[in-house]
Amino acid sequence: MKDVRELLARFHASSFRLDAGTGTGGGVDALTNIDIAGALGMVPAGLGRDLLELLYGPDPSRADIVRVFHGITGLALEERNRRSRSSIDARTLWGIKDCIARFERDQSEQTRRELGVLKARAAVARDQLFPERLEERMPQIAAVAMGYMKGERLSNRERAAAMGVSESAYRQVWADVVDWLLTHMVEAEQRAANQFEIAVTKDSTKRARLAG
Repeated sequence: MKDVRELLARFHASSFRLDAGTGTGGGVDALTNIDIAGALGMVPAGLGRDLLELLYGPDPSRADIVRVFHGITGLALEERNRRSRSSIDARTLWGIKDCIARFERDQSEQTRRELGVLKARAAVARDQLFPERLEERMPQIAAVAMGYMKGERLSNRERAAAMGVSESAYRQVWADVVDWLLTHMVEAEQRAANQFEIAVTKDSTKRARLAG
């Protein structure tokens, strides 16, 4: 088997049987659907496993889609908050050091250099902030992201249209959010697939040992 994800296709509603297996030997193909479901249960719950099931399992229910949407939204808003805190911390540190230098009338080269570094860090953190009111765009962003995971390869213009913004606004404001989110979604799904493969391999090895 080239991709362990293919095992999830066995759970299609039209052909699902808990005792179904496709082989008689001791390898992966001989695993029953109960074995596969058990291996999937060994994958930690979270966005990665939810994406794995959504993309490769049977046709998802609305509850499945909503669960993935919640995971995507949580991921994006947590990162938005983390960046906001980083920006506040960087700006605060620069402000404190600047106030102390002014109060002490410290104009030494070392102090000016240190203040320059802190100011630059604050500027970088500010530039990395996610857009304000991000939560208002999350339904559209999540739809674009889920489409990408399903194989859609939209241009920036098409993504902008799907989000209801101009292409220039997408490039300037939203592209970084979408790209960051897609990177982390792909990584999360890949980790889940790797963990699923490990669990499946352990199960098939165990069955082969017992059969032998």
